[in-house]
Amino acid sequence: MTLVRSLLCILSFYAQGANDSPGLARLKAFVEALNSQKQSNVETFIKSSFSPNSGGGRPIAIRAQRLFGLASLGTPFTIGKVLKDEPTVVIAEIKNAQGDDWEMKMNFEVTEPHGATSVYMGGPGSQTSPPPKKYTEWKNPIDLLNQIKTDTKVPAIGIAFALGSSREFAVVGERDINKPDKVKLEDRWLIGSVTKSMTSMMIARLVDKGVMRWDTTIRQALPKIPMRKEYEAVTLLQLLQHRAGIQQDRLVTTGFLGRAAGDSKDLVEIREHYTQFTLSRDPLSKPGERMAYSNAGYSIAAHMAEVLANKPYEQLMQELVFNPLGMSSARFGVPGTPGNPGADGQINGHALEGEAVVTHIMADPNLNAIQAAAGSGVSISLEDLLKFAQYHLAGLQGYVTLMSPKNFKVLHEPAESGPGVYKYACGWVVNDTLTKQPFHGHNGSDGTFWAEVAIWPTQNFAAVSISNAANKLLQSPPLQAILTVHNRYCK
Repeated sequence: MTLVRSLLCILSFYAQGANDSPGLARLKAFVEALNSQKQSNVETFIKSSFSPNSGGGRPIAIRAQRLFGLASLGTPFTIGKVLKDEPTVVIAEIKNAQGDDWEMKMNFEVTEPHGATSVYMGGPGSQTSPPPKKYTEWKNPIDLLNQIKTDTKVPAIGIAFALGSSREFAVVGERDINKPDKVKLEDRWLIGSVTKSMTSMMIARLVDKGVMRWDTTIRQALPKIPMRKEYEAVTLLQLLQHRAGIQQDRLVTTGFLGRAAGDSKDLVEIREHYTQFTLSRDPLSKPGERMAYSNAGYSIAAHMAEVLANKPYEQLMQELVFNPLGMSSARFGVPGTPGNPGADGQINGHALEGEAVVTHIMADPNLNAIQAAAGSGVSISLEDLLKFAQYHLAGLQGYVTLMSPKNFKVLHEPAESGPGVYKYACGWVVNDTLTKQPFHGHNGSDGTFWAEVAIWPTQNFAAVSISNAANKLLQSPPLQAILTVHNRYCK
């Protein structure tokens, strides 16, 4: 039986045996093609099930390569609840092999035979929420932020951007949704996983100094820590590119954090315990085999750095990143402690309870200790975050300081490239789908703040934006702000 006939049999089974609609049958067949881990099966699916009018004239092989990139989100996928099943669109909940929740949407032609026209996949709410609003009628950044704040119901949002030598800053809203205090330019915001790009920069500087190498293995750096044999040859670069097969630890409970952190109050000892705890667990996959976004991997990389440099991670960040770039507002600490978000005179984070936005402070000291390097602990002003973005903008344009151009390039060069591939480097993602010119960026959220950094080297433009609320049912309000400003100033 040929592959085309096999896929058609799958469609027939779903449509007739399970009484699925033709659209849902096609979506299921597409998931089966991804789960096969063969790009050729995706190509065959396009030939058999996509409308001949779709694809904008791109070759089928290129379209297949792009769609096959979805497999990197964690096959095998299982299909859960069907959220929408109409002739022109089907949306279903998807769970990946690591238990993460996603949504998949497949669009179809209006007329018979309703051939598929496009497929999208994203986090919960990403395919069922309304599309991002296009903001065109705004007079200045303050006006734009006020419009986004009204539409998304975030209590406060700020943006800072640089076009050439010109810089602009704007903030609007309240520090706390229940209080009248207005957010100020000098306030600190939690930046979540944007910290990964800073951790990677610190490590690149240690590589430049000869303290460690990109191919330093976990066993070489941590010879006394017990670990499963599969992890011994995992390299520093694999950890930073999320290709180490390490458990992800993206959603953690208080009980888990207690077990992971151990009994010590010393930050280095806590990270040593967490490293040993993580390396005793089953790997997600064979190291180097595929990407799986891992907070735990960054924690291990940071512990390798502090052991080899004989200085705590926090001190290394201060000496190698914050101080050289003049980021004087940057600090580590549990939210709610003096000077940090959640404390008096600082911004509060917010979360959703039903449809209500409520004040919420993520203040577990164990989370801050074990995952600071991954994004649970750094807070910073918008001005200082823009300094960080401008440093990388200059480096991407060939003006590298603080480290060798060779090691700077490693930070921004994705482990994989090509159409449809999720292009993750070391704390940086290269996005070539949202704007005509690709940009280097990263986002971050602890569930109560939402941060975005984006850099367009060819257009000499860098921008950062943060809101003090995170809502997975919305497109990122900070990213909306950045893209809107970019589209006006970078034609």
